[in-house]
Amino acid sequence: MKKVVYTLLASILCINLLSAQKSDPKLDDKNNSSDENHWILGFGVNAVDNSDAKFEDLTNSDRWAFAKAPLYLSAEAIIDGHFSVGTTLSLNYFTEGKILENASILGEDEGGNDAGYLAVDLAIKYTFNKSNGKSFDPYVFVGPGISHFGDYKTQENPTELVEAINIFTFNTGFGLNYWFSSTWGVNLNASAKWGVATEYTNHFQSSLGLLYRIN
Repeated sequence: MKKVVYTLLASILCINLLSAQKSDPKLDDKNNSSDENHWILGFGVNAVDNSDAKFEDLTNSDRWAFAKAPLYLSAEAIIDGHFSVGTTLSLNYFTEGKILENASILGEDEGGNDAGYLAVDLAIKYTFNKSNGKSFDPYVFVGPGISHFGDYKTQENPTELVEAINIFTFNTGFGLNYWFSSTWGVNLNASAKWGVATEYTNHFQSSLGLLYRIN
């Protein structure tokens, strides 16, 4: 958990430093809505797949964690009209019957427990269209992160406890913002996360949320 906290603090510091570099008071009001730096806050739900499944099996609902509090919070600083940097905190749980590392979670009634998931991710994002409201803004991103998987037991081996693990990840993905006003929008995001210096825990994460832009 200390690693999670340190990564979150580093992400916030990085965002503030980059945000402070691009302020330009000479921009007119029209440019201020797009090119001047501003913040975008996000809130929504997420789903996680760490099933070790093949790509064609990604639509299997048993492989996606979406339980208890599958929420995320995000903050993003616009550096210019195309580039931004942001951080995301997400929470989820793998519950009974969900597939984690190609094994099924053992439920609490059978002596098991839910496997918690917590992630803090930092992303450098490139948006293809300048974000100016009332538009579709597709983007791609890369960045590091840290993911925590809680301990759990499996239906295949109910007597053995799989210990909790924290891993550093390299993330990449794509998404789409749709702004239905100059302030409010919605976001759809998909990412792939590769564990660094580990043989497993590569996983996918997708999310859907609401955006609020602070000019």
